[in-house]
Amino acid sequence: MEIEIKLGPLTMQQTGDIFCDIKRLPVNGPARAIKMQTTYFDTPEGFFRQRRQTLRLRQEDDRPVCTFKSATTGISRLELECEAATIEEGAAILALHPDMPEETRQALAGGTFVPTCGAKFTRQTRLCKVGDTTFELCADMGRLFNGRRTQQMHEVELELAEGDPAVLEAVARQLMEAYGVTLCHKSKQQRAVELGEVSP
Repeated sequence: MEIEIKLGPLTMQQTGDIFCDIKRLPVNGPARAIKMQTTYFDTPEGFFRQRRQTLRLRQEDDRPVCTFKSATTGISRLELECEAATIEEGAAILALHPDMPEETRQALAGGTFVPTCGAKFTRQTRLCKVGDTTFELCADMGRLFNGRRTQQMHEVELELAEGDPAVLEAVARQLMEAYGVTLCHKSKQQRAVELGEVSP
C-alpha cells in the first residue's frame, strides 16, 4: 500500500525551493536524479480508466518497471510493480499478485493494451526524516503528453517510507502554508488524459 501526498501544479521555482527546504524537510540521505519516461495503457474498452486504476510502463534510467495502481481511501492506495520489458510481460506478472482484485486480474491476464498518454521528466529524490517518520521527497519536472499535445509539469510528492502518516500530512500542511501551494488531487495520468480532451 502506497501512502503519498502530492503538491501541485507548481512553478519551476516553487518545485526547486521546496526540494531544497531542509528546515521543513530534514535530510536523511543523499539526493539523486532519475530520468523517467512513462507510457500509460488501457484496454480498448477503457477498463482501467472506468475503475480509477492505472497501468503503466516506465523506464527509470536503465530499469524498466511495470506498475499497477488503484485508488483506495484518503492518502493511501494499492500499488504493485515488477520489472518488465513490455506491458504484456508486466501485466502477466502483476496478474499473479495475491493482492490484485479478481476482476482486474482477469483483465491483466488476458487483455489487449493500448497506449493512451504519457510523461517524460526528471525526478530529484531524497529521504527526509521528521522524528520517527521517514519519507521520500520527490520533485518531478518535465512534460506530459497526449498525441501531439504536451504540457509542462512541475510537482512535489511526499511518500511515506515508515512511521506515522499524520506526520506526513503535517509536513505537507507546513509546505502549503509556507509556499502558498495546494494539494494536487489529479495524477499525472489524469492530467495527461485531460490534455487530449481539450478542444483545439
